[in-house]
Amino acid sequence: MKNKNLIFRYFLYFILSFSISVFVINWFKNSSFEYIIDDYKHETLTKYNRYYEELIKTSDFIYFNGFIKNKKLISILQKNDEDKIKDELYFEFEPEFSYYKTLGIHDISFYSIYNKPILNFQDINFDDNFNIQITQKVVALKKEVVAIKYSEKNSMILFSKPIIDEKLNLLAVVNFEFNFNQILNKLNSNSELIFEKFVSNSSDIEENKLFVLIPIFELEDKKTLYIKSNLLEKNVKIEKLNNFYTFLTIFFGFSFAVIIFLLYKSKVQEFRNKLLKISYDDLLSQVDRYVLKLDTDLDGKITFVTKCFCEISGYSKDEIIGKNVNILRHPDMSQNFYKNLWKELRAKKIWQGEVKNIDKFGNTYWVKTSLFPKYNEKKQHIGYSSIRTDITSTKQLEKTNRLLKDDLSNRLNDLKIQDEKALNSLKVALMSKILDSFSHQWKAPISKIYFELLKLNNLEKDFDISKIEEVKNSIETELRDLSDMLNETKTLFSSRQNMSSNLFDIVKSISKKIDNSLIEIRYDFDENIKLNIAHNDLKNIIFNIVSTILDFVKNYSLEKSIVNISLQIEENSDEIVLKIEDNIKDIRKKDFLEQLLNFKDEHKFDSKIYLANLLADKNQAIFLCNILESSTSYYIKFKKAKIF
Repeated sequence: MKNKNLIFRYFLYFILSFSISVFVINWFKNSSFEYIIDDYKHETLTKYNRYYEELIKTSDFIYFNGFIKNKKLISILQKNDEDKIKDELYFEFEPEFSYYKTLGIHDISFYSIYNKPILNFQDINFDDNFNIQITQKVVALKKEVVAIKYSEKNSMILFSKPIIDEKLNLLAVVNFEFNFNQILNKLNSNSELIFEKFVSNSSDIEENKLFVLIPIFELEDKKTLYIKSNLLEKNVKIEKLNNFYTFLTIFFGFSFAVIIFLLYKSKVQEFRNKLLKISYDDLLSQVDRYVLKLDTDLDGKITFVTKCFCEISGYSKDEIIGKNVNILRHPDMSQNFYKNLWKELRAKKIWQGEVKNIDKFGNTYWVKTSLFPKYNEKKQHIGYSSIRTDITSTKQLEKTNRLLKDDLSNRLNDLKIQDEKALNSLKVALMSKILDSFSHQWKAPISKIYFELLKLNNLEKDFDISKIEEVKNSIETELRDLSDMLNETKTLFSSRQNMSSNLFDIVKSISKKIDNSLIEIRYDFDENIKLNIAHNDLKNIIFNIVSTILDFVKNYSLEKSIVNISLQIEENSDEIVLKIEDNIKDIRKKDFLEQLLNFKDEHKFDSKIYLANLLADKNQAIFLCNILESSTSYYIKFKKAKIF
């Protein structure tokens, strides 16, 4: 879990750092992009202004040379006959118009001071509102007005100028029209971009970094004429800029990934070293408390013992360190045994076997020992180390277990002969596992009886009636439990075993047997329900599950737990499910139960959960366990359960 949290934390570091770098890179990219756009805008606007100034100069040139200095024009316009004015104007300026067209002019039109159209050389309809409005402005202001006459195909730049006589009387208005496309053509011919005109309300324009947009004219309908280029994505500078910042993004992303990965690996290694040190310290502590370890020098003098060894031998560390290891030798062990031991140890550098020892008080105990040489940092042989396991109880139980197994094996053979079809090889194997599990559980009461007998030996010197009575009661309780276990074991193979079990009676008897100060059993089912499963098998299944819950409560000093037992019966089904649920909320529960539920581990064969599972298999039932944070549920599903 911690490793997952560490990965998640460093992944967040990477996302954060990479996001910041992307933000910074994008900021610089946008700044560079804006710089390029501004540069294009400035360059385009400079070119446009230059071309526009050329049009202004052209219109001024035509106006001053062809109209202001032309006295004949003044005389024509001073006449009262409009038809004569039109004809004479056309006759006067038609030859000049061809020359003006070479200067880029598109059309020349004349209007009276009363806003009436007089003449235009393109011979098109110029009696429109736009021209009249511009003429009105010129008449009102008596000065030049510049405007753009916009259309989708051809937009015209209009220079509307007043014609005034020598007495400064306004005689008419002349309009010089230039096609706006000629400016666009010049811009496009001298630029790597493609420009076009674009009209919009300034409030409707959204920021877009894929085109250059330059405002040119405020039109009459509150719209703005823009010069627009929308081919920036194909621009060489933009492509280079995008490629450069894409490379930067990938480079920084990869760099941050490598840095975060190295930091993560460093943190993991630091965490592992810390765990290793903690594990090492804890291991030394556990070795001292639970491992029988003894070291000697080459002469057999004891140089080190664990606290656990002191407890079994009866000596304190001060009493035994410095003494020869022979003080532990039992007189029943022959000299020849130790002679062969040392011979094998010197030949193979290691010796393993079982040794009978004697403690400080003359009591006998058995240990399984592994002896191996001990070296210093210079690889010099300085002594011997031994790891020992107390097998006293095992030795005492071996004979009892052997007799019990022989007896049960004989019963199995009898059953096999009576009903070979029912007890096939798979069932015999299952029975063998059940026997092994039961035999493991017999060790507990027998070991307790043994240790209570040891207490009696210690009470011989200090005769205390109350303590003797306490030992007696304890031995009687353990013998009774052992007797019950043996009797229940015998019923496993009985063909006369009651196959109709009253669940209420079983739950009630288990409630009386367990410690009610730690567990309260509640049930929710009909008291008259009977199940077609062996009574003792069902009782052992429920008892072993409840005992597992009780063990967890005891081991971790938890508050009183509630155990609910219920039945789940599905309609139109021949199956019934027994549910046993606790209300324990403890994070250690999952690890505790998963270790016990690991039935493939031979070290868990003596667990109560393992026996409950075997008994369920024996009765063709399915055993399941669902571990949640707030509760744990145990399910026993009987494939052919019936309710009588």
